[in-house]
Amino acid sequence: MMDNYKNVPQFLYGLSPAQMEMFMNDDNPYNRQSQKVTEESVSAARSYDEFGMYTLSGRHEGPASYSMGMGGSMSMGMGRGGRGYRRMRSSAPDLPSLLLDSRIIFLGMPIVPAVTELIAAQFLWLDYDDRTKPIYLYINSTGTMDENNELVASETDAYAIADFINRSKSKVYTINLSMAYGQAAMLLSLGFKGKRGVLPNSITKLHLPKVHKSGGAAIDMWIKAKELDTNTDYYLDLLSKGVGKPKEELAEFLKGPRYFRAQEAIDYGLADTILHSLDGSFKPKDLTAQLAKAQAMRQSGKRAAAGAGRWSTPTAPR
Repeated sequence: MMDNYKNVPQFLYGLSPAQMEMFMNDDNPYNRQSQKVTEESVSAARSYDEFGMYTLSGRHEGPASYSMGMGGSMSMGMGRGGRGYRRMRSSAPDLPSLLLDSRIIFLGMPIVPAVTELIAAQFLWLDYDDRTKPIYLYINSTGTMDENNELVASETDAYAIADFINRSKSKVYTINLSMAYGQAAMLLSLGFKGKRGVLPNSITKLHLPKVHKSGGAAIDMWIKAKELDTNTDYYLDLLSKGVGKPKEELAEFLKGPRYFRAQEAIDYGLADTILHSLDGSFKPKDLTAQLAKAQAMRQSGKRAAAGAGRWSTPTAPR
């Protein structure tokens, strides 16, 4: 090949002898790059970790790219549409990310600190992304208790989520998918009035807060008792705001746990409507008609742009 190179005019190759020499040995850029490209490196599986969760580690080496937009706002080159945040052309993300893309926050386990941290971050992002659209809070939670009625979380975690519901500029629609117990029922009642839904076979349960069982010195027991009184007062305040009943009446009513079926929850003021599959919001979309309409709009836009060129004949004034 080197002899052939010497016998051909240099302008046909566009490479100098020194540049050509780079590709004549084994350690050249082409061979180094070909060793990196394997079946594993270009497969979609590289974008998922061992647990099947989506990860960005397979997209590129090094840190994510950032760009500074107008006004000093920072946007990442990954993610979904909205405010300079473009959709990622890569493997599908995990299910929670798809729900978040539809402005859905899913509370599907007891309200432990890790859950509260995630929900708080989702509220902050969705409220920043578009405050004109509602946020949907889907609830299937036993509150701060587990299935054995044992306290597994702090009541203050639920109060933090309640604060985010109240401070959010977006309207928050709440839906009880299966069960909303204790603090989760309180969160259900704090949704936007008229948009608090329950599924036909869902259960809502109200009960006063509890504290972890503990022993020790009398001062420690006194502190626990004060903590319980404070949590109960907060709970009744928020629940009173949600159901529209005075705190005294709620305190008397909740001397024991109370269970509500779907219609009973509506009658008590915890929800507003039962969501059936025949509701208008569940009507299937005619995607073919929507696609045809979008194509027609694009074609009309192209024709309008072509007609508005600088060579177009101006219309005579009337």
